[in-house]
Amino acid sequence: MIETPIATTQGVSRRRDRIWGWTAGIAGVIVGVGSAVVAIFVEGANAYQSSPYPPFFTKRQLLAYDVFLVLVVAVGALFGVAALGLARRSRFPRSDALGAGLLGTILMLLGSALVFTRLVAIVRAE
Repeated sequence: MIETPIATTQGVSRRRDRIWGWTAGIAGVIVGVGSAVVAIFVEGANAYQSSPYPPFFTKRQLLAYDVFLVLVVAVGALFGVAALGLARRSRFPRSDALGAGLLGTILMLLGSALVFTRLVAIVRAE
């Protein structure tokens, strides 16, 4: 089997790059607004309070906010897995794999950073 490199312009679509960019941006906004909505309306956080983290972060129980964060991380992982499939099956594998991988990374990073912050708050509250 002989390997032949392809040009850097093959497998790339500007249109799909824009679509994935908008998708990732909108997903980031949805997660940010969703996080605030769950924190304020479900967990009762004060929107005007300034501190390193909201007081409900120190509760030692499973919260609706935790479930929200786990769902964000899970959806991010699903996009990461989808990126692997798109790298093999898509008409524009470079654009689609990069877009799905980037979206998955953004969601997993946002969710896991907030989970880590909550864990730090629980440990510091003791």
